[in-house]
Amino acid sequence: MDNRVNDFTQGGVTYMMKKIPGYIGVCLLLLAILAGCSETQPSEQPIVKETETANTITVAVDGSTFLPDATKSIKRDFSEGLTLKKALLNSGLVDFTADGKRIQSVGEVSLDSSLSWAVKLNGKDIEQEDWDMELHAKDEVIIYVKAADSGGDGVAYQTTLLKVSGGNIMPTLNRQYAGVYVQECTVRDVLKSSGIVRMSENNKFVVSVENVTPRMNERWVIMVNDKELMENGLDMKLNPRDAVKLELTNAS
Repeated sequence: MDNRVNDFTQGGVTYMMKKIPGYIGVCLLLLAILAGCSETQPSEQPIVKETETANTITVAVDGSTFLPDATKSIKRDFSEGLTLKKALLNSGLVDFTADGKRIQSVGEVSLDSSLSWAVKLNGKDIEQEDWDMELHAKDEVIIYVKAADSGGDGVAYQTTLLKVSGGNIMPTLNRQYAGVYVQECTVRDVLKSSGIVRMSENNKFVVSVENVTPRMNERWVIMVNDKELMENGLDMKLNPRDAVKLELTNAS
């Protein structure tokens, strides 16, 4: 073989051997850059999440044993100067009495005189005169039900529920009233104690509910746990957490 060919071959191999370490270095550099980019992406997510948490407050309803179905929790944006009362109103859950001193209802649930709505801020009970206190970011407001007789701490109260529905006739009428369950109470007892039902003089018929008196072709239907009562059903004895419902319907 020509010596020039050998010299060329040997020279080419020598040249490639010198270049290989350079290629390896470039590849390692690229891998390091790519690894660095992939590591920075996940670290951005918790920062955004933490920022969102820092600028919110929590408003929760704790139905406990009184109204377990009413339990819920929502978050609202925090802004400087936000008061406790404003936060409750902004939640969309709370309505105050006309004088603005007490909570009248939460959601669509009102309470009879045996129960009352109470509020805790970060685990501490709040008095009515503190409605205008300013909140801070991350504060937690809890609305709960307590017995009007505060001496019953630690007692697991049971309730009865009175639901009022305007049906297709008055679809905007949709309320609930909760009260402490009294042993041996009847449907009539619940209607009379609610304060929103007017009975006939002999206490056998419902005359009006929420000041709504049926027209000639309408009537208030009474149900217990979604089952319509017979004519003498007002004497039916209730169990804890039974739901009495009054619904305005067309007379048959």
